Amino acid sequence: MIKQTVLTKGTMNKRLLDASAYDTDKARHEHYLRRYEEYLQPLLDKDIRLLELGVYRGGSLELWRDYFDRGLIVGLDLNPVTINDPGGRIRVYEGAQQDQELLDRIGCETAPEGFDIIIDDCSHIGELTRISFWHLFDNHLKRGGLFVIEDWSASYWDSWFDGVAFSYQPSLKFSPTLFRLRSLVSKFQRGTPIPNAFWRGMKRLINYGQFHSHNHGLVGFIKELVDECGMADITRPDRGTPPFRTSKFKEMRILPGQVFIIKA
Repeated sequence: MIKQTVLTKGTMNKRLLDASAYDTDKARHEHYLRRYEEYLQPLLDKDIRLLELGVYRGGSLELWRDYFDRGLIVGLDLNPVTINDPGGRIRVYEGAQQDQELLDRIGCETAPEGFDIIIDDCSHIGELTRISFWHLFDNHLKRGGLFVIEDWSASYWDSWFDGVAFSYQPSLKFSPTLFRLRSLVSKFQRGTPIPNAFWRGMKRLINYGQFHSHNHGLVGFIKELVDECGMADITRPDRGTPPFRTSKFKEMRILPGQVFIIKA
């Protein structure tokens, strides 16, 4: 069921995502749908191509088909999926998200000019998500296209495939002694001809343990994507490690349960 509501007098109708009538777990995550609306509203009247990885029994594909009147909706799942689609705007493939040959075939057959939207609601396993993300992002997502990774925080659970429980409790105590030591290292680094490799080692030593991070499973991969956001500084010629390149991301927004990435 897709609801229409008028925002204000004189404005166009806004279409609201309501998954309650569809066989999809998105119906249980109202906040997911509201965030999707922020990004998808501008595409409502366009002839879009949408790919979703991990579609269970196909209810989310029907939701996207009814939301985008002119869209072609494509799904991939490990298991066979049967959908009632009289209009022929849904295509479903069976296979694994890490099968790059299959991903290429899907792209060539359904979106030869690239997908506008790709949603990963598949395994939520870090190593598999990494493979499908970069292959699809680099080869089958349009410039300006949107890539969404769902349920990324599952890797905080011991019960998950590659999950490890989060146990670190940060100490907010300030150490004047260590801060002075860090200041001295920074000061001497600027004033001596000693190679940066030496200072890099020194800073790693004195900063070890200052911050801790949970890097397991899909959580770890999301933090790798944060590094991609900083690529212009990572490869900056005068301070980083050339060759210089800008980030492949125009925007990356991390929210509870979802990551939204727009391709530069």
